[in-house]
Amino acid sequence: MKKNIFFIGMILTALTLFAALAATTKPQLSIDEQNLIVDSVIQTINPQGMMDSIVATVEARILSQQSNPLNTASAANTPIPSIVAPAATVVATAAMPSPTTVPTKTAIKTGETNPDGSYQGVHAKFVNSYAYTVGGDQGELKTFETEYTPNVLFNIDVVFENDGDTVWPALIEMRNVATSGTYTGHSPNVIVDTTYAPIIPGGKRAFSIAAHGSEDLGYHTFYFQLYDGISGSLIGGGSGSFSYLAK
Repeated sequence: MKKNIFFIGMILTALTLFAALAATTKPQLSIDEQNLIVDSVIQTINPQGMMDSIVATVEARILSQQSNPLNTASAANTPIPSIVAPAATVVATAAMPSPTTVPTKTAIKTGETNPDGSYQGVHAKFVNSYAYTVGGDQGELKTFETEYTPNVLFNIDVVFENDGDTVWPALIEMRNVATSGTYTGHSPNVIVDTTYAPIIPGGKRAFSIAAHGSEDLGYHTFYFQLYDGISGSLIGGGSGSFSYLAK
């Protein structure tokens, strides 16, 4: 089919050329001369060889495009599709349990409580404090007050309880450690000997100091602390206080 079309095209070209020649001012050619010129043109052109060359080129191009799809895409000026990488697979991992913390046993120290509520070792608890004056022939009468005028004498009792599980040392010291106002005690401390009257667990003991009313009017508070009178070490819980009004 392609060959027939090509030959027809060649013939039409030759006829066109012939007509152009005929239209010139040169003398008219005979039919035999015209046929001779057409044959000469066709032979010069070599239509068969030209056709074979064109067909071979077209076939080679088609085969090349069919064997390589990328060449086809490039020839058509279409973008080459990008290669999509496969999505990463997320592997769910089971949550690792947190390590169990094993509680450690705490060594028993002095000052900790026993099952009955008492403290281990030597310990003290402040009970109360009060001031009083002594009267009567034998000093058997005590008058308790919370207010004193300047320079009036009175006594202070500060009471502590042994709330530990150990008997208190033979010598116990109560020491004034701080004051709010003016300290008017007649001594900074007092030492009690309990050798013949041991303060056993649950027992109580009052520590007495003489004092007088301050000339600085107003409230005054004395703070005290118990100590082991032998070793000088502080007794846990042994903190107490006393207050009065000077007026």
